[in-house]
Amino acid sequence: MNRRIATAAAVAVALTMTVALAGCSGVRSEHQGKQVGKAMCDLKDAGSKEEAQRQIRKINEDFSDAVRITGVDVNQDVRAIDENLNDLAEHAAQGNSALAQQDVAKIRRNLSHAISNSSDNVQHYYQGVREGLDTCY
Repeated sequence: MNRRIATAAAVAVALTMTVALAGCSGVRSEHQGKQVGKAMCDLKDAGSKEEAQRQIRKINEDFSDAVRITGVDVNQDVRAIDENLNDLAEHAAQGNSALAQQDVAKIRRNLSHAISNSSDNVQHYYQGVREGLDTCY
């Protein structure tokens, strides 16, 4: 009888730990994504071409880290966003806030598409990016 109780308790603890760890990885993915979104806002606010290029490099490094964080290669989704990032860098460096805001809106649409076509950690990651972008408005 004691052995059954001990086995049941061990199984319950193992299941609880599995659920907790899965939840933590989603939170971590979302947090990392949020950092990318905030970096995109920094790009939008760049005052020079050099500052914009520095932010692009940081964003690209963060996207490279996404593979490690999510366990999935996000390069295909990133390529869809990359062109908009380059436009954003150009418009921010020129001080054209109206076009920069349009670029942010395009990035948000691409993120929405990526969110709807992904799951688990990748979805949490992109949701975090979108939340970080929300600070641009």
